[in-house]
Amino acid sequence: MNRKQIAENLGDIHRLVVEPKYVCRSCARSSAESASLCKPAAIPPQHCQNKPLQEQQSCALLAEALPSRSEEKAQAVRRVVEKVKQKAQLQKVITTDKPADDIALSMVDLADEKAVKKANKALKKQFKQQKKLLKLAKKQNKLLKRQKKLEASIEYSKELAALMPEARSAQNQSSIH
Repeated sequence: MNRKQIAENLGDIHRLVVEPKYVCRSCARSSAESASLCKPAAIPPQHCQNKPLQEQQSCALLAEALPSRSEEKAQAVRRVVEKVKQKAQLQKVITTDKPADDIALSMVDLADEKAVKKANKALKKQFKQQKKLLKLAKKQNKLLKRQKKLEASIEYSKELAALMPEARSAQNQSSIH
């Protein structure tokens, strides 16, 4: 909508957003009618939102708003990063037990930071590759379904073609007699 259309339809817009019952999952707009949103999701009632997390899981409308697998993945990344940091701290303690000067300690700190960054980067790359693989698998399944559908339609057209000459020959014979 352009500015002029918005100005002309301002009353409708106010009516739609006064008490929103739906929110769009893709663009985060809200509305009282689901038809005016591209991917509507119902907004759960306030009394459901005020419940503790365990009780929120029983509310069907809140189920999709609760932390999903992406949150679990983020937690897994955090755990790995923490392990790398602990390993680096352990190596730092080992190097501090030995007599060393300040330059060596600062180099260890830089190495620890580099190890953490490397681990983060590797995990991100791994998740990105998994996402690509899932996308390719979905695309392959879609193409497989399409192929089966086309093969079925070809088979059906062959059957029709086989029946058509018989029907034509029957018509020709009836016109001859």
